[in-house]
Amino acid sequence: MSDLITFGVSILSGILIGILFDLYRAFRYFSKPKGILSYIEDFLFWIIVGVLFFLLLVSTTDGVLRGFVFIGSFSGGLLYLLTLSSRILSLFISIFKLILNAINEIIKLIKMPFVNSMKMVKKPVKKFIVMLKLYFKEIARYSKIISKKK
Repeated sequence: MSDLITFGVSILSGILIGILFDLYRAFRYFSKPKGILSYIEDFLFWIIVGVLFFLLLVSTTDGVLRGFVFIGSFSGGLLYLLTLSSRILSLFISIFKLILNAINEIIKLIKMPFVNSMKMVKKPVKKFIVMLKLYFKEIARYSKIISKKK
């Protein structure tokens, strides 16, 4: 009976690994890593999957490698990928889009006072700079006139 429960848990772990894989695929859909970063992300994903699988082995079979655990995990992952993966992946992508849109709106709200204040300050600063240029131009002109009179 305990072997049957262990087999069921291993099928569920395969499904969980499939869900994590779709979550990872949705993340990569938006991040589009290039070069070595892609390898690092893949490595980290498989480290996480390995740790989860190790925890499954330790919790269900006390760390004993049993063939039916591997078969159950593989079957659960395959079952998930063939049946639910496309729906779950599109759900994760939609959730990521919502989160990114919310973050963009928050950034816009935070940025808006600064942008508006820069617009308000820009014209007076430009006028001030023009006045300074004129002032120094006039000083230079008068200093030439004064230096000629000596």
